[in-house]
Amino acid sequence: MTQVAPPEPGVATPVPRPRRSSWLRDTLEVLLIALILYLVIANALQTVRVDGESMVGSLNNQDLLLASKVSYDFGGNPQRGDIVVLIPPYDQTKDFIKRVIGLPGDVIEIDGSKSPTKILIKPGGKGAFQTLKEPYLPEPWTNSPYCCRADGTASASAPNAVTVPKNNYFVMGDNRNFSSDSRSFGWVPRKNILAKAFLRIWPLSHFGGLGSGPSLSPNAAPALALPVLAAVGRAGLRRRRRVA
Repeated sequence: MTQVAPPEPGVATPVPRPRRSSWLRDTLEVLLIALILYLVIANALQTVRVDGESMVGSLNNQDLLLASKVSYDFGGNPQRGDIVVLIPPYDQTKDFIKRVIGLPGDVIEIDGSKSPTKILIKPGGKGAFQTLKEPYLPEPWTNSPYCCRADGTASASAPNAVTVPKNNYFVMGDNRNFSSDSRSFGWVPRKNILAKAFLRIWPLSHFGGLGSGPSLSPNAAPALALPVLAAVGRAGLRRRRRVA
């Protein structure tokens, strides 16, 4: 067996130095991972600045939002209440921020004959009309309070129920008196909806989520219905007693 002599006193033992190729490889790996992460984030998210007053009540002018560009790319579709970035049908050069109100297949009607103006919806076109409850609205609205024509735009002076076409959506701004939305440009095709806004990142004093959305509430039965039913019940009871 070969014996290895111990180093002589006073003689330095050489320390292996890392090879330059190994250091370069590690650096390139870090840079590649950083590039991949950047591309993923850049393609999945975008920042959106609010320009205007049409979403006041939920969003203010110059708010900076974070929006997901992939929320609807994996089998999902916009849902009622989502705040979305979209291209209006009449101008392909602009991006709007609006709230989804009507989904494909919904029957929708807007009735401004009484205050406050009501949005009535039959979800999926089934059942009775339900009233859309919207706690985020800044004030009662009187601008274009009747809807809708066949193309989704506002009616002149009377409510009219229409069905939202397949692969189309009805959108509105929360500040209804100062919003250009489906009442003026009609249905929005699914392909025109680009992203879902989900987080306000500026100003820092309002950092966080975008608040609660709307809910559907069944319309109350007429006030006379209960007395009438009670009277019918008593009449039936009297008839049964006579038979007995």
